Amino acid sequence: MRDAPLARLSQRLTELFAAEEFAAGFALGRHILRYYPRFLSVYQRMGLAAQSVGLFSDSVDLLQRAVSANPEDGRAWRALHLAAVKLDMHPDAEIAEQYALDLDVAHPVDSDIARGHAAAADHHWPDAYRLFRSGLEQHPERMDAALGMAQSLYHLDHFDAAQSIARYVLQELPYALKAHLLILLTTRPTGQDNPVLLRHIRAVRGLDPLGELSQTWFAVLQLDAIFPARPMIPAWDETERWAYAR
Repeated sequence: MRDAPLARLSQRLTELFAAEEFAAGFALGRHILRYYPRFLSVYQRMGLAAQSVGLFSDSVDLLQRAVSANPEDGRAWRALHLAAVKLDMHPDAEIAEQYALDLDVAHPVDSDIARGHAAAADHHWPDAYRLFRSGLEQHPERMDAALGMAQSLYHLDHFDAAQSIARYVLQELPYALKAHLLILLTTRPTGQDNPVLLRHIRAVRGLDPLGELSQTWFAVLQLDAIFPARPMIPAWDETERWAYAR
């Protein structure tokens, strides 16, 4: 079987779901996940699509995978809230709703974590650090606040502190993409192959193989050494469909 650029297949996945061609989209998503089984944005897109066709249990499963790797994804948290409500998963629905509210920087609520996300969106890193730290003291379970605090410290050139928090996050969320990135970006090169760093590189490439999400957080030049130029996977059979029931 010939190979195809992963970027082209990922774009095709977005196009299929936008056109509401869900059976084809689910088939393509499953195909991509055979080769990149932790591809974060595929889980997010499939989770949103599953909700669109009433597959709420599947949506919860897919979106939980997405937010465990990117707990700052407000769109995924909003969708997770709606799916959990449909399934009468009330504690989960309430947690997801609070995350979604705090991450909505266009309509910030009155909480330190929400104000921290708004400050980070404006690159006001000293304010973001202060607010995330306060929010984390009130809600130590909030890994989005911990990641926001670590990123703020990184931009304030407090690399050791940023890395320490990133390692703490990975104890709670082993596949948190931003935490893996921060460890790589705050480690001084030694000129030797470091097996620990290679583990973080593999994690990042598995979660975000095209670097698209990573580039929304950090400058492209900082990420060049992490991502391969053009990942390829076996081509997808365009006639493949995944049968689902509404």
